[in-house]
Amino acid sequence: MKKLLSNYLFTVMYQLLLLITPFITTPYVSRILKPEGIGIDAYVTSMVQLFTVFITLNLPLYGSRQIASKQNQTQVSKEFWSIFSFQLFMSALNIIVYLGFTGLYAQYKALFFIHIFTLLAYSIDISWYFFGKEQIKRVSIRNMLVKIAGIILIFSFVKDYDDLNMYIAINAGTLFLGQLVMWIPLFREISLVKITFKDVVHHTKPILVLFLPQIMIQVYSLVNKIILGNISGEVEVGFFNQAYKIIALALGVISSLGSVMLPRMASEFSRGNKEEMEKYVDFSLQFVLLITLPMTLGMMGIAPNFVSWFLGEGFYPVVQLLTIMSPVIFFVGLANVFGIQILIGTNQQNKYTIAVTTGAVIALIVNVLLIGSLASTATAIALLTAEATGALLQLYFTRNYFSFRKFFKMIFKYGLLAVILFLSVWVSGKIFNFPAVLLTFVQLLIGAAVYFIGLVLIKDSFIMKVFTVLKQRQMRRSK
Repeated sequence: MKKLLSNYLFTVMYQLLLLITPFITTPYVSRILKPEGIGIDAYVTSMVQLFTVFITLNLPLYGSRQIASKQNQTQVSKEFWSIFSFQLFMSALNIIVYLGFTGLYAQYKALFFIHIFTLLAYSIDISWYFFGKEQIKRVSIRNMLVKIAGIILIFSFVKDYDDLNMYIAINAGTLFLGQLVMWIPLFREISLVKITFKDVVHHTKPILVLFLPQIMIQVYSLVNKIILGNISGEVEVGFFNQAYKIIALALGVISSLGSVMLPRMASEFSRGNKEEMEKYVDFSLQFVLLITLPMTLGMMGIAPNFVSWFLGEGFYPVVQLLTIMSPVIFFVGLANVFGIQILIGTNQQNKYTIAVTTGAVIALIVNVLLIGSLASTATAIALLTAEATGALLQLYFTRNYFSFRKFFKMIFKYGLLAVILFLSVWVSGKIFNFPAVLLTFVQLLIGAAVYFIGLVLIKDSFIMKVFTVLKQRQMRRSK
C-alpha cells in the first residue's frame, strides 16, 4: 500500500503541475492567439489526434497490464519487445497515411507538418512499461520537466497571433524529446531477446478489443469537435475546447488513480487474490466519491467568476459549457474504477467495450440532432451523455465486486457535503466584492474548508485514517 501511495502522490504532483500550468499560460495564450487562433489549434489538433489514436491503440492500458502480470525479467523483456514491435509497425503505417493526408489538405498545411513530431512522440512512447512495473516516479519526473520546459519556451517565443506555428512546434517538440529520454533508463532494465512474428501477432486480438472503445471515445471527443467546426465554425470549437481543457485538469487527478491501481489489480488478479482485489476496489470507490463530488459542484460554483479572468473577454459562453460538463468529473471517476481498474484489470475488456461503445453511439446521435441549433452546447451535452451512459453500464457489469448499499450510502454522504460546498462557494461569489482572481481563490478556500470541516464532523473513515497515520508518524518522530 505504501508503494501505491508513493506512486499516486508522484502522479498527482504531475497533475497539480498540469493544474497550475494553465493558470500561468492560458490567460497569456488566449489573449495572444485570440479565439480564432485557439480555435484553429483545437481544430488541427483534433484531426492529428485521430492519427495518434491509431498509433496508441490503447497500448498504455494493455501494455501496463501485460507487464504487471509477468513474473520474471526474461518474460518482461520478451513481452516488452513484442508489444513495442506491434506499436512501431502501426506507427509507421499511420505516419505514411498522415503524410499523404497533409499533402492533400491545403488549409493549415504547415501546422499539420509540425505535428509530425507529435506522431513520432506517440510512436516511441514506452511509459506503459514503467507504469506496469509501478515505477511511476520516473515518468512523473520526466513529465514535470518537459512541462516546465514547455512553459518557459512559450513565454520566450510566443509573442503575437503570428506565432501560432511556434506555439504548436513547442508543444510537439517538447513532447517528442520527453518520450525520447525515457529510453535511457529502459535499457538498464530490459535486455535484448529474440522474438518471433508469432509473438508480435499474438497481441493483435486483445489490443484491437481494447482499441474499439478507444475509437468510440474519439467519436464523441474528437469527431464531435470536427463536426462542430464544420457546422458552427472554429470559434465554437474554441469555446468547447477551452471548457474541456478546464474539466480535463480535474480529470487528471482521477485518471492518476487508475494509472496506479490498474497494474496492481492486474497483478493480484493473475495471482488469484480476490480478497486483496476487493480491498483495493473499496478504497478506490471511497476515494473517487470523496473527491469527484465536491470537484463537480465546486466547478459549477466558481465557473462564472473563474472564466471571466482566466480566459478573458470573448469566452463568456464557456461558463454555460462548464456548468453542463462538470458532472463529467463524477462519471469519469466512476468509470475509472469500474472500467479501468476492474473490467480491464480482470481481462473483461469485452464488457468495457460494450459500455463505451453504447455511450459513444448515443453521444454522436445527440450531437448530430442538437448541434444545428445549440452549437457547442450540443457537443457539451453529448460528452456528458456519453460519460454517464458508459459509467452506468460499467457499474452494472461490475456489480458483484462491491456493495451497492455501501456505495449509495457514500454517494449520499459525500453528495450532501458537496451541495453545502456549492452553496458556500456560490454565496461567497455574490457577497464578496473582490477582484476576480482573488475572488476565485477565496471561493476555493471557503469551499475546501467547508467540505473538510464537514468530513471531520461526520468522522469520515477515510479522513480518520489519514489523521491516524499522521499521528503515528508524529509519535515516531518524537521518539
